[in-house]
Amino acid sequence: MWRTVQDADNRLTGKRSGLQAGLRSFLLASAAVVLPLTAWMAAISPLAAQSLTDSVKFQTDPNARMLVEADQMVYDYDRERVSAVGNVQIYYDQYALQADKVTYDQASARLIAEGNVQITEPDGNVVTANHVDITDDFRSGFVRSLRVKTPQNARFAADRAERKDEDIVVFDKGVYTTCEPCRDNPNKSPVWQIKASRIIYNSKDKMVYYKAAKLEFLGVPLLYTPYLAHPDPSRQRKSGFLTPSAGYDKQLGYHATIPYFWALSDSYDVTFSPTYYTKQGLLGKATWRQHLGTGTYSMTLSGINQLDKKEFTGTSGEQRFRGALQSKGQFNLNRQWKFGWDVSLLSDKRFLRDYKQVDRNQEDILSTIYLIGQGERNHFDARANYYNIMTDNLSQSEQAIAHPVIDYSAYAKNPVFGGEARLQVNSTSLTRDDETSATIGGIKRTYGVSGTYNRTSAEASWKRKIVTKGGQVITPFASLRGDFYWMPSKSGAPAALVNNSVAARGMPTLGVDYRFPILVQSEQTSHIIEPIAQVIVRPNEAKIGELPNDDSQSLIFDDSILFDPNKFSGYDRLEGGTRANVGFQYRMQMANGWSVNALAGQSFQIAGTNSFSKQDLTSTGLESGLDRKKSDYVARVGLNSGQGIQAIARGRFDSRNGKLKYAAVESSGAYNRYSGTLGYSYTDKRPSAGINEIRQEITASAAIRLKKDWSLSGAMRYDIKNKGLVSSKIGLKYDDECFTVSLAYEQTRGSYSDLSAEKSIKFRFNLKSIGGAGIGRSFD
Repeated sequence: MWRTVQDADNRLTGKRSGLQAGLRSFLLASAAVVLPLTAWMAAISPLAAQSLTDSVKFQTDPNARMLVEADQMVYDYDRERVSAVGNVQIYYDQYALQADKVTYDQASARLIAEGNVQITEPDGNVVTANHVDITDDFRSGFVRSLRVKTPQNARFAADRAERKDEDIVVFDKGVYTTCEPCRDNPNKSPVWQIKASRIIYNSKDKMVYYKAAKLEFLGVPLLYTPYLAHPDPSRQRKSGFLTPSAGYDKQLGYHATIPYFWALSDSYDVTFSPTYYTKQGLLGKATWRQHLGTGTYSMTLSGINQLDKKEFTGTSGEQRFRGALQSKGQFNLNRQWKFGWDVSLLSDKRFLRDYKQVDRNQEDILSTIYLIGQGERNHFDARANYYNIMTDNLSQSEQAIAHPVIDYSAYAKNPVFGGEARLQVNSTSLTRDDETSATIGGIKRTYGVSGTYNRTSAEASWKRKIVTKGGQVITPFASLRGDFYWMPSKSGAPAALVNNSVAARGMPTLGVDYRFPILVQSEQTSHIIEPIAQVIVRPNEAKIGELPNDDSQSLIFDDSILFDPNKFSGYDRLEGGTRANVGFQYRMQMANGWSVNALAGQSFQIAGTNSFSKQDLTSTGLESGLDRKKSDYVARVGLNSGQGIQAIARGRFDSRNGKLKYAAVESSGAYNRYSGTLGYSYTDKRPSAGINEIRQEITASAAIRLKKDWSLSGAMRYDIKNKGLVSSKIGLKYDDECFTVSLAYEQTRGSYSDLSAEKSIKFRFNLKSIGGAGIGRSFD
């Protein structure tokens, strides 16, 4: 039966109070002995991630009651001992102790637990031992046949653990691994383990020291070191080497990297990552990080004096010195405002790509400085942007510099005429050295004007949702927008700004959105059929083709923008004229979890000038499917099993003959040991945009779990029109609770990249909680 020590007979109060205090001390003392073990396990790979968590702190409630259950209680008054014997279970605060016998010797102030001792700690660690003997002041004691298991499956064992004084704990014949023991043969060696003749933990300087340590893999010793040391997790940062890597590249040769982390203080550090290339020499790289209380920042400097610059003949990389300076930071000015930056300065376009500092297919990198404010009902974002071009196929002088782009949005605190009112402001200032243009079909397309121009746009909008008694949803809305342009530089100015430095335009809008959802139910399914109609009244768009268009060049007409009042992206274009958007939406939910959703509709230009049919500097609206009075049909169908299988298909069809103009299909699924994705895209010819042939592409990925820990995966991207693979990869992986190894092959075709075709093989392995390494080779 359950008994509290305090409820004992009055004649035994002193003894039982002694047992209570002793057991409490025993649990805390046991934690004091075991704490270094869990700290050691978490610190095995402190250098893999330097932002370590705080050390585990065992705290108890001094007012907590202790519950003891045992077959019998034995009181030895002569020797001043109290014992709980047989199936002992003790619970105190968040600790739990099980043992065959627990004895408290009041005369020697020692606690002894014997036989199948198991302690469960508040953090989930489970400690087992055959014998625990410790003083109740925590100063000395020892544990025999110790075993520890953490919630992260880290396992530690030692023949004996002894606490010599307040700061030192010694573990004899210690073993560490994260591998589960074999169920059929528990004595079989795990996949990997670290053995040491002695492990010493110093809680004062928070360090773990090893003597005669060796790493075993499948029972075979691979690495031996007479001495090894590393910090425990409470010492959050410690200098040391990080995980190395090696590989081969045709232009660079064989290469190896051995990073070193140097913890200069608790608030700043530096990481050196030198890489030696047999063909190009030593690449130096250093990263400085610092925490300043309100935020952090980092700076990375990398550079190399190339031994053979001819390997990059004909590219921007054909120079002796190449390098980069990169910095990133963010600081909280207060609870609502933050300031930050992410900037890169490059010696040439391709340095980061050639030396694998970024993804090989990345063709630009954004440098930005920003200020962001977030209130309860408003948002502010101001940033200056500069795109570093990383391909020789594009000109840096044709890229715009934003200095800055400012966005502000605010919602009215209280309803306005029963609805929601909002104010949006965007101010953009751009400078471009050279014009970005192309001649398509004999017509010049100007994608970016040269010089400097500024635009400020402000829009006040209002909408109110009304639900009638019959379930009809009526949403009237209105907006008023104004745009102001200023272009002091006349070089390359568009028509509206040739004779004057300023230009302006405005757009008032009135509209109503009507929906009537109809619910139909049966025993197994529910259906919602919802007709939708929208009418928008406004004047014609002013100055079409006379103003720059930088942020409204992308336009894909599909179901997702059918009911948008302004179907242009960005602010440089805005839709004009009176338009009606109609369609219906259907949703079905089945009892077995499957669901279907669908939408179809069309847009009509009722009156005024159709903005999409007019030529602007970029021909954005032409052949978009919206450039006629009756738009193309758009539709969507989605399917979801509710159990991991889903698909969605979108399409646009010519309203005159039903011809497919655009399609996109995405699907994914997982069943048992199989998972995969499948995608398809189709784009019809669009001569006004320079698309003179049909584009079709298939993307697919799949994975199969071969056995318990083995998996095979692959992915590909296929160009249907040109009958060729754009890219492909396949990989084999083994992953269990303590060890991961993978082999991957990847190929990219040169005709789809500004770089030459490349094939690569990568091998990686990881001993979980310790670290790993990777080896790769690239070749043509």
